[in-house]
Amino acid sequence: MPTFSIPKTGSVPKTNPPEILAERVYKYLKDKKVIRDRRMATRLEHFFKTLYYASMRTEEGQLIQVSVTFFDPETEDLIGDEDDSQDHWSYTSFEEPLEFNEKTLVKLSKAADPWSSSIAVYFNEKGELLIYGLIDQALHSQRFVNHESETQPKHAGLFQASIQGIGIIAATDGYKMIGVLRQDSLARQFNDVWKYGQISELIEEKSGTFVNIIGSFIAKRYPGLEIEDYMDFIHDVWRDSLSRILIQIRKYNHGGALLITSKTDGLVINYPMQYIRLRGAILRFIRTSISLRQVEKQISMSRDYIERELFDELRSLETKKQQVNNELKGAIRFIASQSCVDGLIVMKDNLSTFGFGAVIDKIDPPEFIHQARGSKFSTTDPKRPKNFGTRHRSMMTYCSRHPGSIGIVISQDGELRVMSQFDDKLVVWDNVKIQKYLRSKIIL
Repeated sequence: MPTFSIPKTGSVPKTNPPEILAERVYKYLKDKKVIRDRRMATRLEHFFKTLYYASMRTEEGQLIQVSVTFFDPETEDLIGDEDDSQDHWSYTSFEEPLEFNEKTLVKLSKAADPWSSSIAVYFNEKGELLIYGLIDQALHSQRFVNHESETQPKHAGLFQASIQGIGIIAATDGYKMIGVLRQDSLARQFNDVWKYGQISELIEEKSGTFVNIIGSFIAKRYPGLEIEDYMDFIHDVWRDSLSRILIQIRKYNHGGALLITSKTDGLVINYPMQYIRLRGAILRFIRTSISLRQVEKQISMSRDYIERELFDELRSLETKKQQVNNELKGAIRFIASQSCVDGLIVMKDNLSTFGFGAVIDKIDPPEFIHQARGSKFSTTDPKRPKNFGTRHRSMMTYCSRHPGSIGIVISQDGELRVMSQFDDKLVVWDNVKIQKYLRSKIIL
């Protein structure tokens, strides 16, 4: 599974970008057999046009970020499954429905950011789209998508849509991505380079120091365990930590760049600073998680009763894991905030840092680059890098001169590219997946 696929769309006019996303969502829902009314296509077109043009407005000088759920309060349950957990969603209606238009959506966005709630929108008997109320507990699903939680709370509605930037609209079905519109084009696939392909293999090499340290911990603390049983977990924590940094950088909406390298030659680091706390927090999180799993395993094997000491150890480890997770979050945000200064954040293979505000001393990219079509790169027609901006071309320069380095560039519109050199070719990946959306099984 090298690619996080999004269903292909049919032939549509490209003069009106929201229509592209509307058609894709309509086909997705039709194929899923949750809608049959052909009039839904027109309603979805109006729905996404409103979101698209609202994304270009500001409220109190700030860009709009808001989540909207296509939710029928007449036919759907008004509260999530209470038997699952206490983080289930619930729907609360306004006394009277509000008109669904740009002005109302922009005004409500201040009370319904994607980390708090979602605006419930549906059509009435006349086919008019209205805002019926708000859906709460969005925080918990956001935490899962952004690698901050392991649980997946259920979603409400037929689908969800969110404004993520100017002209950037994402449509999802729970944790499955349907499509992302970026200004005038629709992303057709997201490359999960962290788990598949050459970048993934390079990451496993770079996280080797964590494997060695945790291997020593296991040998000393749990002699009966094998490090091989935890290799994937160690690599995943490394990947997730990097993804969380990139997600946080993207939230600043100004672009940024991060370089992972073992050397600093060719760099001018304006703010050199050896920050090692993220590395330590990752190791503490992995060790605590392994210990917690062992205690849980012991408890599951206890048939008659649980010894008090074992129960106390379980509670202690659960508390410690939460504390270390909070430490991880703080260290991740500390590093991501450094992207607000012009220049690169420079990180080592073990995710400690060399510093930030770094500049590549000479911009001289290779004559040709190779844009990968999937997570696993295979030979493509070479392209010249002249159409890329300064930030991209400087990163191309460094990565082409330093095999094994990984360059990551986030544009102001949130588009993310990853690059590295393989077989004397500078390879660039577009549409890189950093959030924990799942692959849709419906392919159109």
